[in-house]
Amino acid sequence: MKLPRIALGIRAQLLLVLTVFLALPWLGLSYVRELERFLRDAQERTLAGTAQAVATALHDRPRLFATPPDPIASFARERADDRASGASLPPSASPEIAQIIEGLSRTTARIWVIDRQGVVLARAGSLFPPASPSPPESTWGRVRRATVGRLYQAVLDQPSDDFSDDAATQGAPHGRDVEGALGGILTTDRRPTSDGKAVIVSAAHPIWVGDEVRGVVVAEQTGNAVLAERNRAFERLFNIVLAVLLVGSLALTAYATWLSSRIRRLRDDAERAIDEQGRVRAPLASSGAGDEIGDLSRSFSSVLARLSEYASYQEKMASRLSHELRTPIAVVRSSLDNLKASPLPAEARVYMARAQEGLARLTQILTRMSEAARLEQSLSDVERVRFDLVPVVTGCVEGIRLVYPEARIACAVPPETVEIDGAPDLIAQMLDKLLANAVEFAAGSAIAVRVEAASSSVAIAVDNDGPLLPEGMEGRLFESMVSVRAAAGGNEPHLGLGLYIARVIAQFHGGTVAAANKADGSGVVVTVTLPRLA
Repeated sequence: MKLPRIALGIRAQLLLVLTVFLALPWLGLSYVRELERFLRDAQERTLAGTAQAVATALHDRPRLFATPPDPIASFARERADDRASGASLPPSASPEIAQIIEGLSRTTARIWVIDRQGVVLARAGSLFPPASPSPPESTWGRVRRATVGRLYQAVLDQPSDDFSDDAATQGAPHGRDVEGALGGILTTDRRPTSDGKAVIVSAAHPIWVGDEVRGVVVAEQTGNAVLAERNRAFERLFNIVLAVLLVGSLALTAYATWLSSRIRRLRDDAERAIDEQGRVRAPLASSGAGDEIGDLSRSFSSVLARLSEYASYQEKMASRLSHELRTPIAVVRSSLDNLKASPLPAEARVYMARAQEGLARLTQILTRMSEAARLEQSLSDVERVRFDLVPVVTGCVEGIRLVYPEARIACAVPPETVEIDGAPDLIAQMLDKLLANAVEFAAGSAIAVRVEAASSSVAIAVDNDGPLLPEGMEGRLFESMVSVRAAAGGNEPHLGLGLYIARVIAQFHGGTVAAANKADGSGVVVTVTLPRLA
């Protein structure tokens, strides 16, 4: 089954091409994910470096791990960081180790020093960021947070500082990182908090005393900083992508609209340059643009100019033929007259009669061709007057009845006056052509002439029974030298000039003429529509 063809305009096609740019959000998401992975790796390396630096300061110092605990010093090390975490250091903490890691207590990381038995020797820092006043938010910031910010909050994981710090209340940290460090290997680990609101990243480094691991340094930090940085990068990137898509869509729509309007103007100019009969009415104004549409416009203008020259040649061909053939026809006629006056055998007089008959038909053809040519040339000098169409139509019908007494012609006209602007003689000539054409086609059948008046127009319909119009001939029937009569038979020459003259006269009066087969298939109806005066 053949699928229906979907027609898309240039604007729709360009907007469809714009959907390719929808790959930008996917590329941006891939970039943000790669950035997040890079930031996580950087965070783990930073924590590993911190743990290694502290462990380096504690290497090969067995005294630090042999000092008995000092309860008084342990109670003195309860600082603000410990109170923030809701727990205090155990009494087993080592004051000397605490002094070594004292400088790290102001970071956003938390550092643990534990021995092989899991006893906490020191702890510094906190996983919670220090409290600080938020900067004032701008109007644009509030608008962004209320619009796309809500979308970002819905699709992105947001960092939270309201999480459960289980390690601070449950004693020394333990996990894969601590076990790896006790085995002598620097190990990193990521674990969620018990409430699932945050992820804790940790790095554990062994503390060597000689060839023995005597303790472990654990550096911990939440992934909130990486998460916040990822979200900021995602928002900045997608704000740019959305702005680019919006500006690109508007620009592409404007360009497509401008491009479509140029093509539509070219189409309208081309349609106005040619009338319904295919004649060039006015030259096409070529465009000076240097693009393909300008080139197409200049090509159309050149084609129309050549068509205009050819149409002018065709229109003048009838008058030229009539002028050129009259002299040889006159020579043939005089020769035939001289031969007719001479004594000729009976057989020769038969051929003489045939020659004179053909000469008469040729003379009639030239007369009709001259009539069409003279009509086109004389229309510009015709004086237009206001007249009643009804008596003109009835008079033409009566004249045709006298010429064709065997024809059965019915005429129906409105009782009121129907005035138009034009030339009564030309209207009569047009009706003569239409009625003569109907009589020849009707072949003794009935012919009906109707005048139907409307408020702003009047229609003259001439219908007759007889053969139907061939398919596709309705539009070409009123062209010059076009006929649907049989090519052979009959004594009347048929060049198709009668209906062509009718069309020229109708157009002179601002009207149209059309031919169509009757709905019941019994014949043909020709309708002339003219503008009616108020």
